[in-house]
Amino acid sequence: MLGELLQRYGAIEEALSVRRRELESWIHQRLLSRSDRLIIGRAIEGGKRLRPVFLLILFDALGGKDRRVALDVAFALELAHAASLMHDDIIDWDSLRRGKPALWRQIGISRAIIEGHRIINLAFKTVLEKGVEISRIFLEAWDRASLGVLEEILSTTPPSKLLYLRIIENKTASLFAAAAESAAVLAGVSDDVRFLAKEYGRLVGIVYQLGDDYADIVSNRGLARVLKSLGRVEELVRQGYFALRSGKLMELLKLWEALRGFQGYMHEILRESLIEIDRLTGMLPVTPEYRELLREFPRYCFLRMVREAG
Repeated sequence: MLGELLQRYGAIEEALSVRRRELESWIHQRLLSRSDRLIIGRAIEGGKRLRPVFLLILFDALGGKDRRVALDVAFALELAHAASLMHDDIIDWDSLRRGKPALWRQIGISRAIIEGHRIINLAFKTVLEKGVEISRIFLEAWDRASLGVLEEILSTTPPSKLLYLRIIENKTASLFAAAAESAAVLAGVSDDVRFLAKEYGRLVGIVYQLGDDYADIVSNRGLARVLKSLGRVEELVRQGYFALRSGKLMELLKLWEALRGFQGYMHEILRESLIEIDRLTGMLPVTPEYRELLREFPRYCFLRMVREAG
């Protein structure tokens, strides 16, 4: 079923593949003369490049012209994402990343922390060369992403709909919004269109994260990893364990109901986000072909995440 649905998105896959190849060539050129190219290469190896490719698609859709500048900002976005993953793996004690040992397992925690900082510094240096406005967008996105991680760490119970939405808006959607807003700025569009693009990017990021979380649930990697991405699973496990050992069935049922509620409002957020995406893409000044591409892109991302989970 998912395979048949994804076949409908052949044009999206082709659009992604063309720009991904272009980006890979650009990354290779940018790292070729750097002494730290091997460690950066290990940090970004195996990534989908979804965020920077998304930037390039929206840049093209909005009529952007300076390809080299757009590729450089896309490169910086991938670096920022890679740095965040390096630190996330340490925070969550995740030993694998993209099917291989996480970088902290390869080079040690201390060095992985410092290398992550150096990679984000390179990302900021790259966008600073493109102007203060692009730099401001990156700084705002990095601050919000960091806030999202902090909210995860401090949360000890299954999140409400409002808290869950805020966490994924900060941690994940902020980088998609930054990609979209950067594309709009680089394309030289009006402030109104820039606002629409940023809001569209935010919603795409929400749908993407919903797909990631939903895939974890349906694949039975399940609740533990999802909850770890939303709050501290240790406290939930402790509550469930003592409720089970002490025979306090009602406490166990209350915990389960909270988790079921979490799954329920994921669907609500998905439906609301897709409705708003359809409205926004109808307002963006793009050709009919790009409008269809932008409308279907988040749906493709959601289905791809679920399918990859098996």
